[in-house]
Amino acid sequence: MQVTVKKSRYNVLAFLCISIGALLILENYGYIRGVYNLWPVFPLIAGAGFYLLYKDRGKKDQVLLAMGVYLLQFSALAFYENYTSWTGMVYLWPFFVGFLGVSFLSIYLSTGKGTIFFHLGVLLIGLCLIFFLIFSVDYRLWPISLILFGISILLIKEFNKP
Repeated sequence: MQVTVKKSRYNVLAFLCISIGALLILENYGYIRGVYNLWPVFPLIAGAGFYLLYKDRGKKDQVLLAMGVYLLQFSALAFYENYTSWTGMVYLWPFFVGFLGVSFLSIYLSTGKGTIFFHLGVLLIGLCLIFFLIFSVDYRLWPISLILFGISILLIKEFNKP
């Protein structure tokens, strides 16, 4: 049973690569348009693949989970930017910090232990929100984020005392 599941996954990956390659060739020769806007499918597939590897390994390798969660979030943002305007990234860059926070939280939620992952996740998501707030009000206030980050590190150290 395990062999057929792995074999069918390879078949799906092979079919996906063949299909994407054929679509790109058709676009290169002008038969269809807009295929290049679908490039975020690649990090989406990679993220799903990391998640499946995490599940296959008995939920033991949390790095695979974190990478999968990060890539899935990035893929969603890239799709949004592809169909709006990449100039919006000037304001949306704090999402990358938040994505990292959500990845750490996913590790904590999947294991139920490792409070450092919980604290780092909350810290990074909070930092993301602070960046959005500061840069939407006045970009010269960005050093406030360093002050808050330093205070957060001190608080995490205080919470992790035995």
